[in-house]
Amino acid sequence: MIKHQGGCHCGQVRFTTEYDPMMIFQCNCTRCRRMSGTVSVGAMFGSSEVKITGTPKEYTCNGGSGMLVHNHFCTECGTRVYTMPEAMEGFMGITLGAFDDSLQFEPRAEIFANYKMKWLSDNGCIKESFEEGAVAERIQLLMENLEQRG
Repeated sequence: MIKHQGGCHCGQVRFTTEYDPMMIFQCNCTRCRRMSGTVSVGAMFGSSEVKITGTPKEYTCNGGSGMLVHNHFCTECGTRVYTMPEAMEGFMGITLGAFDDSLQFEPRAEIFANYKMKWLSDNGCIKESFEEGAVAERIQLLMENLEQRG
């Protein structure tokens, strides 16, 4: 049964999943800021938990970890739908704004907090904040959340 779905602005790239996200996080790194305008908020899933339809274009760049991040965009409307960071092999981050039901989600953790725009604040939902990429800490949070999700 499909639990969540979404896609790009024009609908050419879509995704479905039967799972809740393992974690919602906010990334403040300069790469994400340049790609999204201010900050990127993503929902993490195991790569095998999400079905993608359509053919996105891949743009690969160095992430804050120093490892490659594979960004997947719609070739028609340019929406970045998901990323696959090599630092977290086997996981994918779906851009929160790409969900059809995105209003129900809030980030629990933020990374690269030392690059966060000074005027940006949250409503108290951020429980974990890491100045750098905190790959090991993010994987630990993912594993903890994996045990708790429905």
